[in-house]
Amino acid sequence: MFKETGEENLTTLILLGTIIVIVFVAFVILLSFLFTAKKNKLIQEKQLMKTQFEQELLQTQIEIQEQTLKTISQEIHDNIGQVLSLAKLNLNTVNNVTDKNALSKIDSTKDLVSKAISDLRDLSRSLHGDKIAEIGLQEAVENELRILQNTGQFETRLKITGEPYKLEPQKEMVLFRIVQEALHNSVKHARSKNINVQLNYKPTVFNLIIADDGTGFNVAALQSSQTGIGLRSMQNRAALIGGIFSIQSSEGNGTSISIEIPGNLKPFNP
Repeated sequence: MFKETGEENLTTLILLGTIIVIVFVAFVILLSFLFTAKKNKLIQEKQLMKTQFEQELLQTQIEIQEQTLKTISQEIHDNIGQVLSLAKLNLNTVNNVTDKNALSKIDSTKDLVSKAISDLRDLSRSLHGDKIAEIGLQEAVENELRILQNTGQFETRLKITGEPYKLEPQKEMVLFRIVQEALHNSVKHARSKNINVQLNYKPTVFNLIIADDGTGFNVAALQSSQTGIGLRSMQNRAALIGGIFSIQSSEGNGTSISIEIPGNLKPFNP
């Protein structure tokens, strides 16, 4: 009888010990899970704060850049443009010139001054953010391509697909600045001859593509170097408006840049 009682007590102790071990292991696992979850949450919150800070910093930088460009645009319009207009007016008042060579030079100078005024007007418009918002993305891009076309060194083309609609002013402004940066790179670095821009308007996605037939480059190598600042600037600007930025290029095969703004886009009514 005592033997049976001893065995029962031993069995009870073993069972109790097993339960305690299981509970302890479960507690450790639960504690580890909670710690990991809390750690991951802290990492996510830290990453979110970092992303928000970077976006706010980028937004501030863009606002400063836009204000600077607006000031330059106003300076061109109010000062340089006025001086050239006065010079053209003075040329128009030149009379009593009988020498054919002198007359030819005066007429040629008038044409040059007129062209300079027109080019400066286009440049002023492309720098002034409010004017870009006023005329819209499509006309702003057309104006930018026309400036390149007028140099006689480039063939440009703008292709529109879908039913055009206006995006929010900030998005159109950022997209236009990306176009400007891409065109600058094509002209300065790629030695392009043909530059094409596409604005693809779809019900759920807006897609912007800038393509050239320039020298191209190694994308990975440029992204990892200090000379890739312009590329990173375009990527950051696209990210600021929720855009998906992609670039395709290789040495000798030109470059194609694409920005997509996904989501249920609705026409913007100012």
